[in-house]
Amino acid sequence: KNYVTCRLIPGGGSSASSSSVFNIRRVVSPTTSFGELGIMAGAVRRLILLLLFLMGLVDMVENVLPICQPSTYTTNSTFDHNLQRLLASLVANSSLTNYYNTTVGKSGDQVHGNIACRADIDGDVCQICAADAASQIVRLCPNKREALLSAHHCIMYYFDANFTIPDWVENIALPSPGAIPNPNQFKPQLSSFLQKLAASAIVNPSGRFFWGDKFRYENKTIYVMVECTPFLSQVACKSCLEEAIVRMMNRYAESVGGVVYNKGVCYVRYEAMISFFPPLLQTIDLNRANYISRNCSAVAPINITGTAYHRNLKALLVSLSEKGPLTGYSSQVFGQSPDQVYGDFLCRGDVSDDVCWTCAGQASAKILQLCPNSKKAIVWLDYCQLRYSDMNLEGVVDVNDKVCQPDPVNAPRPTSFDRTLRDLLSSLTSYATHENSSVPLFAAGTSKHPEIYGLVQCSRDISPEQCGRCLQNAVSDIAECANGKQGARILRGSCRLAYGTQPFFLGQPMLVSIGQ
Repeated sequence: KNYVTCRLIPGGGSSASSSSVFNIRRVVSPTTSFGELGIMAGAVRRLILLLLFLMGLVDMVENVLPICQPSTYTTNSTFDHNLQRLLASLVANSSLTNYYNTTVGKSGDQVHGNIACRADIDGDVCQICAADAASQIVRLCPNKREALLSAHHCIMYYFDANFTIPDWVENIALPSPGAIPNPNQFKPQLSSFLQKLAASAIVNPSGRFFWGDKFRYENKTIYVMVECTPFLSQVACKSCLEEAIVRMMNRYAESVGGVVYNKGVCYVRYEAMISFFPPLLQTIDLNRANYISRNCSAVAPINITGTAYHRNLKALLVSLSEKGPLTGYSSQVFGQSPDQVYGDFLCRGDVSDDVCWTCAGQASAKILQLCPNSKKAIVWLDYCQLRYSDMNLEGVVDVNDKVCQPDPVNAPRPTSFDRTLRDLLSSLTSYATHENSSVPLFAAGTSKHPEIYGLVQCSRDISPEQCGRCLQNAVSDIAECANGKQGARILRGSCRLAYGTQPFFLGQPMLVSIGQ
């Protein structure tokens, strides 16, 4: 792994005290001191939010930002024992509110510490991140009396003295490079959306002052979030966010993205890339999730809620939901045996990343709702599928998880229809498995005379040869469950096919055949 720290450098040659625009410069050493961040004596809580939005620079928990102060302690010393007690306390209490701070020991060997998690994840996922951070912070900053570790979902730090950050850090603004097209049209839309999110954040049912969502502008999806520290009142959070929104609109709303960090206690952020977990579960209407079906394993003999397996599962779902929409597919594993959980997420190859992102949130919520005590499950939605297991799924062709949903309407001229359908599905399978497709293991097309629309897709963890065999298995279901029907969805754990007489896939067909 290549670990980097980020140092905030005043932009435009202006002084630190007057400039609020900063560039991020990479620093190769993982032992940058707190002094290089300009941290001084005083309260530390205002550092939390700054680093929470800088966590957007960190990809995943294994790609971390360590900052280690040069002063050291002796192994097995009183400070060492106090530090171990502190880290254990931070991990144990992190799931309660996604934030915890405490102090262990007496003057001289006293150690203070904090853990703060992103507000869009739940307590179980926060605790997973906290445990990983506690393990890594002592490995990457061995015997250091002050250290900070920023991961994708959380930030942990400890220190042996009070410190603060200078005023200029508390009002940082970071515009993204590049201009938004037609800014006079964009700015009112952004302003209205930020106001809506701010209003939602202060009444968030979770009790956390956070809200994130997306909107479409021209051909872009704009992802927006707002957040306040947990120390503010509702009134103070509202006021802080309103000031931040005004600054954003006055200075940076003509860029393709930006962050405004206000008074060290709140921020607003927007960008044209995915940067947080799909919409909070309270906002997901599961009845409108285009749900198809699910398959849950037998209920576990004991309730898994609250167990290490269940915490790993929730962390897995967050990771799949964030990473899957970036490319349309993600495969992840979390935890250690015997509580290890494997999973993958696949979007239909014809949908955009924002549709995929929404489907990811819906699938994550749906699988927990429908399979609450299963160690293996799969859920199929119209635009995506998600599955997990306590066994490794990678490279294993799953044809045992299956669903067939035929159209109730009979096909005209069924013999001719069936012959044309099988020719179309064969051509689509060949197209998808011979690397012709711009989307791996996916093809959508149509035939004429009669007009049939078809789609095939396989999970990306299997080979093209395995994909072909999976789709052949799915085609064999047509005679049994959809014989003579004008359309059907036939699903497997590792592949899917669909066909009908009306257009149902998005975009242009990749393949057109003449038919009979």
